[in-house]
Amino acid sequence: MFKRRSMENENEKYLADWLAGTISDDQLRQLVSKEDVAAFQKIRKAFDKMSVPEPDLEKNFAAIKHKMDSKAKSPRKKSVIPMWVYAAAACMILSLGWYQVYVLSNEVSTDFGNQKNILLADNSKVTLNAKSKVCYSNLFQYNRTIKLDGEAFFEVEKGRSFIVTTALGEVKVLGTKFNVISFSDYFEVVCYEGKVQVQANHKKTILTPGESVRFYNGIYENWATINPKKPLWISGETDLKKVPMKYVFDKFERQFNVKVDFPKNIENIKFTGSFTNSDIKKALQSICIPLHLSYTTTTSGTIQISK
Repeated sequence: MFKRRSMENENEKYLADWLAGTISDDQLRQLVSKEDVAAFQKIRKAFDKMSVPEPDLEKNFAAIKHKMDSKAKSPRKKSVIPMWVYAAAACMILSLGWYQVYVLSNEVSTDFGNQKNILLADNSKVTLNAKSKVCYSNLFQYNRTIKLDGEAFFEVEKGRSFIVTTALGEVKVLGTKFNVISFSDYFEVVCYEGKVQVQANHKKTILTPGESVRFYNGIYENWATINPKKPLWISGETDLKKVPMKYVFDKFERQFNVKVDFPKNIENIKFTGSFTNSDIKKALQSICIPLHLSYTTTTSGTIQISK
């Protein structure tokens, strides 16, 4: 009896390690029986389809207890899945509150003018630009999906599909380097290495190195760029190509934590150029001088742009 209980505890540990991605499929097959592997795969498929609402622990426990009582009263049949698997699944359901907080919610964000480097469990790297946020699972190596709000540069390790989701579109890759911007109604992806699939506004686009795509105000644009190894903002300079002024000032505000007021009749003028992320006066000059714009700073600190 003790030996059987010990084996069940080991199998529960193997299940947790496998779901967390610390042991591979091949390693799992060496540790447990074929029947247990099949049982594990059923549990993983269930988690893949599972959305995680706020758990009703009392209701879930009552349902499990009712199921177990029903089984106790009915004639016993040979189960394809070992009983310890049901126990492990019950524990997982009862601990969904913990699972939601500690497994599904891993959030990293940056403030105005800041950057942050993130190393994911699969060794992929994310560089987060100013006033941006990513959310991803602590089991990221098992499910390589990350949610972005703002701007980030991704250096993806090869492996199973890697997906970046945003409010405006989705980027899917296997192993590559690319930059994503998603804020307000502006969505842009630039490919630096490998190949990426971009899906937005019911349109799917494949990008190769040096190619870019953007969506804003119902407009779709696809163009080729000079292909450096990384976006310039990582080195402290924001680079823009034919970007409407409303989004230029949006990026400026994210870097310097200021409010910019500008005439509505210039918001769609396209700007090509760059500005430093470290000196607000030089940045304003880089934006305004080429377009013959003037600027003043109000007593409240707001920057007022005029023609």
